[in-house]
Formats: sequence, C-alpha cells, structure tokens
Amino acid sequence: MVDIVEAYSGQGQEDSPQCGSCDERKSIKFYCADCNHFLCEDCAEAHRKMKALKSHHVKEIGKFKPSDAQDYARRANVCKQHNDEVRFYCEKCVICICRDCAILDHREHNIVSLDKGLTKKKFEIENKMKEVQANVPRLRNEKESLEKRRARMNKSIEEATDAIHRTAERNIGFIRQHEAAMTERLLKQKESYEASFSNTVTDLDSKLMEIESSLGFGNDVLERNNLPEILNVEDILEQRFQELLQPCTFLMEVNYSECKYAANDLSSLRYSPGKIITSNTEPLLTVADGMGLTEAMADEDCTFRVITKDSKGEKTYSEIDRLGVCIRSLQTKKPLKVKIADSQDGCYEVSYIPEAAGEFSIYVTVSGEAINGSPFQLKVRERLKTKAKERKKGKRELSGIITFVIIC
Repeated sequence: MVDIVEAYSGQGQEDSPQCGSCDERKSIKFYCADCNHFLCEDCAEAHRKMKALKSHHVKEIGKFKPSDAQDYARRANVCKQHNDEVRFYCEKCVICICRDCAILDHREHNIVSLDKGLTKKKFEIENKMKEVQANVPRLRNEKESLEKRRARMNKSIEEATDAIHRTAERNIGFIRQHEAAMTERLLKQKESYEASFSNTVTDLDSKLMEIESSLGFGNDVLERNNLPEILNVEDILEQRFQELLQPCTFLMEVNYSECKYAANDLSSLRYSPGKIITSNTEPLLTVADGMGLTEAMADEDCTFRVITKDSKGEKTYSEIDRLGVCIRSLQTKKPLKVKIADSQDGCYEVSYIPEAAGEFSIYVTVSGEAINGSPFQLKVRERLKTKAKERKKGKRELSGIITFVIIC
C-alpha cells in the first residue's frame, strides 16, 4: 500500500505500480476491483466508456476506504512469479511464497504456514509496540515532575522577590536602586526558565503525539491481519519505533535552578544590601545511605549520610538547601533528637541515639520535599549484653561441669 500511495502522489520509484492497461508508465490514479488493475486517468476514463466494463467498480486511489484497502490486500496475496495464491512464509527470505516457490526455490529454507508467519510477525511488532507504549507513563511522569519543579522554582522566585521588597523597604533611599536591579534580574531569570520549561513541555507533548500516531498506525496494520502488508511496512515501523525508543535528551537540557534572596546586614556591608543565591539541588535525586538508615541499636550512636544532587545526578551544594530529618517511632509517635553536620560540600552526616528498641520511620526532606526513597524504615534492636556479663555467665555454667582425667 505504501508503494501505491507514493505512485499516486507522483513520488514512486521505477519499480512502483504502473497503469495496467497501457504502456505509457503514467502515474496511477484509479483502481478497478473487478480487473484487479491500477489505471491512469486516461485509461480509467476509457474503462468507464466501454459497454463491457461499465459495471466494473473503479475507484480513485485517493478516496480509498479501509474496506477498499482490505479488498486490494486480499487480491494482492498472489505470487507474481507463478500467478498462484501464496500459502507459505519463508523465514529465511522473509517473504510469502506459493506452493511452486516452496518446491522450486525454497526447499532448504525454513518454511511455515501463513498463520504461523503472521503470528510470529505480529508477536515481534507487538513486542516493539509494548516497548514504545512503556515510554508513555515515564514521559508523563517526567512531565508531571517538570511541572512540580516549575512550581517550586516560581515559588522560590516569589519568596526571593518578597525578601527583596522587605529589605528595600527597610533601607529607603539608595536601596531602591538595588531593589530595581535585583527584581529585574529575577524577572529575566524567570522568563528564561519559563521559556525553557515551555519548550520542554512542548517537546514532551510532540513526543507523546508521535507515539500515539505510530501506535495507531501499527494497530491499524495489525488489525487488517495481512502479512504482505505487515512485511511491506515492517521496516518503516521498526525504524519509527527505534526513533521513539531513543531517550529524550531535551529533558536534561532544562536548568532547574532555584533562587533565594539572602539579605545582608547593611551595617557591615557597605556596597550591597543583599545577593541572590541559587540552588540546583533536586530532592528526588538526592540520596541517603549508611547503616543507621535501616538498622540501629538502642542507646548507641547511629549515623547515616545524605548527599544532595542536581538534575544530572551529580553532587551539588547550596547554602539555601534546607535539609530536614525527622525520626518518629511507629509505636509512641514521638520523634528522636537528631543532629545534622553540614560539611558544605553536598554531604550531610545525620546522627541520633534511640532510647528504646522498636520500629521507626525516617523522613528526609530538602527544602520541604522528600528525597529519593523517603520515608525509610528503621528497626532498632535491644542493646547487646556486655562482655563482662557474658564471661560471668560462662563461669557459672562451667562450675557445674565435672572433668574426668584418664591416666594410661
């Protein structure tokens, strides 16, 4: 069908279908279902004028309905070499063959029935379609995550803008110039971010539309259950599915920076009343590790580590990152006292001392958002007995043992 559409639109190749009634190799425009021939415009007109052919069903190719395509596909299941109905599928040559082809040219090949060949090809294409379909939820999740990042970024800019205004109001006079400059910088940065976010969302929508279109085309082909047609478009589908399975590089190109306005003490800073501090930390990519994250011993020091990361998964640090840790007992609902040591390089050491055994939940957040894997489940065991008590117990047990010495 692809060759026919190309020939109809004038984009066909040398071996594309030509008019079946003349030798002028004109572009085909019509199809006669009774003759099973494609016709050029001149031959179609002559076809209608002949009394013997007036009852034939001649249709313009550009106005084909699904039923017309199915009728053509059914008639096309004929071996061009032997003019016999195709009955088998050659797995080596990947073509449909007739009985004579199977005996004369494909005797040593692996030949199966058309039904088995159709089942195999449908299975292969359906698997590819499933792989492409699996991309849809991931892309939708990426889009949802992108919207959340944009909301967080906008909120941080709004809060920073408010902080700028408050500082400016406290320093009437020269501070007004500073306010205007900082606000303009924030607005430009916001405009830049909005443009990046909008472009990425547009690219995501385009990607989803391409997937839906390709899957729809694949489903239409499979529903017609025609192996020659499937074989005809298989390479096109394979190439398209491979393109759709490629990772979306544009998701990594968006900079998810956050902004916060840090006011300076004007009594100590002479030239600038404040500055803008950005954070590239992504809470969902931030990780925590260490024994103290899942296991602990009552009345003993326990620790684990938190590493803040950016959108590329690399360690990052910003002084406005607010790391929050809450360890709460599932039995008493009471929180444990937690200490956080900031090494100012993206690594934080969290320490705590559980007073009793039990099960706890550890909630870790960065700027109010849960990190990857949070909340974590912590199990605290009873403290082990001291070695002195163990030795004392051992002596009591040995005192009741009688030793026999045999002298030969």
